[in-house]
Amino acid sequence: MSMRNRKINAPSIASYESHFEHTALFEFSKVINSSLDPKFVFSHILLTIMGKLLSPKGMIVLEESKGNFVIEMVKGFPQDFTGTTISITNIPKSLFDVDKLTVPRHPWIKFFKKAGVKMLLPMFILDKPIGFLGFGRSFSKRKLKEKETTFLRSLANISATAVEKTRTIDEIRQVNRRLDGKIQELNTLFELGKEFSASLDPEKLIKLLVFSLLGQIGVNRYLICVRDGPDMKIAVSRTNGAVPQSELLMTLARVKVPTLISQFTVKHEVDPRDTLLGMGLTVIIPMQIQGETKGLILLGDKLSKEPFGKADFEFLSSLSSLAIVSLENARLLKEAIEKQKMEDELLIAREIQKGLLPSVLPSIPGMDIGAANISSKQVGGDYYDLISLPDGRHIVAIGDVSGKGTPAALLMANLQATIRALVPLGLPLSALTEKVNDLMCHNTGGTKFVTFFWGILDHHEQLLTFVNAGHNYPYLFHSDGSIDRLDKGGMILGVRKGLIAYEQASVKLRPGDILVLFTDGVTEAMSKDSIEYGEQRLESVVRTNQATGSQQIIEAIHRDIVQHVGGRGQSDDITMMVVKVG
Repeated sequence: MSMRNRKINAPSIASYESHFEHTALFEFSKVINSSLDPKFVFSHILLTIMGKLLSPKGMIVLEESKGNFVIEMVKGFPQDFTGTTISITNIPKSLFDVDKLTVPRHPWIKFFKKAGVKMLLPMFILDKPIGFLGFGRSFSKRKLKEKETTFLRSLANISATAVEKTRTIDEIRQVNRRLDGKIQELNTLFELGKEFSASLDPEKLIKLLVFSLLGQIGVNRYLICVRDGPDMKIAVSRTNGAVPQSELLMTLARVKVPTLISQFTVKHEVDPRDTLLGMGLTVIIPMQIQGETKGLILLGDKLSKEPFGKADFEFLSSLSSLAIVSLENARLLKEAIEKQKMEDELLIAREIQKGLLPSVLPSIPGMDIGAANISSKQVGGDYYDLISLPDGRHIVAIGDVSGKGTPAALLMANLQATIRALVPLGLPLSALTEKVNDLMCHNTGGTKFVTFFWGILDHHEQLLTFVNAGHNYPYLFHSDGSIDRLDKGGMILGVRKGLIAYEQASVKLRPGDILVLFTDGVTEAMSKDSIEYGEQRLESVVRTNQATGSQQIIEAIHRDIVQHVGGRGQSDDITMMVVKVG
């Protein structure tokens, strides 16, 4: 009866043990899958298997990246093992004894041998290794049975699933935290963007940028500089010691991405690292517009002592972009206002200058006179005049001041005032020219000069007495087809004071003669192909239109110049006077 009972109960015992193992696996799976806390899951896995093996030591080693594994948790082993990275290749797929693997074939096993690991239990998911479970020597010191090995592999498979789940959930949580952080950053940047766009005051914008850095990043050392022409100018700073010089800041302007000062690559003679670190600054953030660095933000360490990370650099790059765009808009607006103010002042100056030129030319018996002045800018340096003398004669004058714009216009006004003051003296034209030259030298210091031609028209004697001070030779077209060039005179005005004698000459005028005075803006007008208008073309236009009035001749010349330049901008002032003898 006893033997019979044994035969009957043997299958029942095996069945019971199998049921117990399944129940244990179920409970194990239930517990480790009930939590999303990696530490709890890792701890329960180790303690459960350490209990089954009667081992006092255990560790979990998980794959961080392909071929690189990190020890995530230890029990019984030294705690400083945690975080250790090991490169592992050629991984066995089942439980194995560490002592049976050789270092030449498995170099990575050396660490585990030295650490006292005796057994490694791989964890796989779909033939992909995710890590190991490692254990020290078992107190039982007996060889594991096949059933026990199978049971441990089942525990490892369940553990692999639970570990992968917790890691996935943890990654999702980290992604969500990053997304929440990004959303917060975007909201912050959106609000800051509204604040930056609401002001065009550079000082207020800089203060807003400083407050943003203090509030969002938390630093107590900073330096902000903005490009001003070719240099970098410091807008605000709070540093240890003296602020850096412009040369050093321009070296930093070559930085294109946020950079730690300690990692700044020095490619030039000026090494700013020691200077900046000594000032308590550790980070460089370039402020760029379309790839061009328009400013720099330099920051010290955070008050929290946390290192600057990728997220910090991304936020600072966005913040710097908002700031520099607003600062650039403020600068452009200021420039536009100043330009408009200057243009308004130039318009006033132009009106004043027009008032200096004859608005109505005096009428001379037997002569038809026309004149025109066309400035290349709102004010110019060309001059012409027609002055009546008490004896009935008239002075005709034309000049060209060196340079353009306001300085030339001021010198032109000075020339006109000088001539008007000296003419009543009644001196010969050559002597008057010497005095004009001396006064121009005194007023300009010899740095500016004037080409000048003037003459006295005597309609009674039909005579022109003239002096040419380095000006374009006027034309005197005679009715018989011949041409005289009026070149007698001397040096241009304003170059040298005293000791300069000017020669005067006279020429007889005949009915039908045409006197043409002009500045170099006429003959040097340039086409798109860089070809000058030239004197030959001027002669041709005058001959073609010599039967018309003096003003019509001037208009014909100007039309021909416009046609010649073909839309190219006027580069110099254009001034002409034409006297046609009746």
